[in-house]
Amino acid sequence: MAGLSDVVRRTVEVTSRGVEVALALPRIALALERLADSSEEVRRFLNTLEKDDIDVARETLEKLADAVGSLNQVVASLNSTISPLQGATERLGRFVDRIPARGRGRVLDVPGPQA
Repeated sequence: MAGLSDVVRRTVEVTSRGVEVALALPRIALALERLADSSEEVRRFLNTLEKDDIDVARETLEKLADAVGSLNQVVASLNSTISPLQGATERLGRFVDRIPARGRGRVLDVPGPQA
């Protein structure tokens, strides 16, 4: 049943990637917080510019702030969605490790039903 083994292998790969993303989320959140903290420095710099320059920069920063806010929400949503998968991935990994592998070229060979 090569189809089942392919499904299990792909499930493990996708779940593993999901865990990698979940583990990266705290670093992404920290980078976004640092970016938000630096916005005050940018505001001080803008006070030294001409009015037209300030207007253009203000519009750009407002768009950037909206984008960062949206990204923060997406990161939080991803974190809450993917974090629970870590335990499932570990259990699935232990299950896959117990399945006997046959042949060198195959990652996983699940035996079919006995006749």
